[in-house]
Amino acid sequence: MSKMNLLLKDGYAKVAAHLKLLNSVNISPPTLVISGAMQIESKFILSTKVSVEGPLRMKEEYVEGIFESPTIVEETIPEQLKGAYSQALTTAQQLPVPIRDAVANGLRVPLSGTFQRLFMISYLDEEILIIRDTVGIPEVLTRLEASSSGMAETNPEYES
Repeated sequence: MSKMNLLLKDGYAKVAAHLKLLNSVNISPPTLVISGAMQIESKFILSTKVSVEGPLRMKEEYVEGIFESPTIVEETIPEQLKGAYSQALTTAQQLPVPIRDAVANGLRVPLSGTFQRLFMISYLDEEILIIRDTVGIPEVLTRLEASSSGMAETNPEYES
């Protein structure tokens, strides 16, 4: 995970986890040797409903998860794979529109009523929020300006 953003506003939260996969690739069948640092980036967005359970206790109920379609950082593709990558892109563009749209919009997973968690606020000031779940594991969040997070909201948010 390269970073995680959390936006908490009006009783709802949106968590975006940015993931980097296959940071390095080593393929060496008998006739081909490929090595490099190909990167695949993806994002998982979790929408939750947050309610106040007491002065320091809150409950988070998961509403929906979205796995965005992964993207390949083209500059990181080894030369030996660039032709195959171009062919795959051309093939993907020829898919029927409903399938192409479903892939482009990501995989939505409804989670209403499936998962929830309780947490206690251990510390809060203008810059830092520390919460602990029921097991006692802390999460330390630092406040960011909304424009730097890429979540397109006007309120500040916290980053884990």
